[in-house]
Amino acid sequence: MRGRKITLMLITSMLLNILVALLPSYWWYYSAGGMVTIKDSLFSFYLEFLGRTLEIGTIINYILFAFRFYVISVSLYYIYLALKKEIIKHYLLITWVSYLYILDPLIFYLLFNNVVNYFTPVKYPLFIIGSENMSIVYKNVIVTVLVESYPTIYYWIALFAGTFNLISRIITGRLS
Repeated sequence: MRGRKITLMLITSMLLNILVALLPSYWWYYSAGGMVTIKDSLFSFYLEFLGRTLEIGTIINYILFAFRFYVISVSLYYIYLALKKEIIKHYLLITWVSYLYILDPLIFYLLFNNVVNYFTPVKYPLFIIGSENMSIVYKNVIVTVLVESYPTIYYWIALFAGTFNLISRIITGRLS
């Protein structure tokens, strides 16, 4: 009975990984006054600058598309191991990425206040979700830009899947 519960938890975790890998859109949205727009997730990336889509996003998406199938393949393999050989292995990539994704806004904060600030005075606010004004001084003129950063429903699905995976790992570790 205990073995079936462990196997069921693992299979559910891996199916959630597959679901997250198959999500059709991005997890997080960033915009700086509409001048720069970034939409990204572990499996998709979109970059727009001054209303034009940049080709680097297409190249990155090819790589992320292959990575999507890697995650699906590993998850399916772990399901196979659990069903056929009763070997319980957890694949926690979705867990760690969904938790660490919250660092993206912090990376933007550090990038703007340390790198961009080296070239032109910038005051980028520290925030994770929502919108704030960013001030840039250019030729003695202060330009204020509305910066937006927010997760989409797909991020919350990925975070749920990651949390379920982590709980499953803890519980199955205690039961085995």
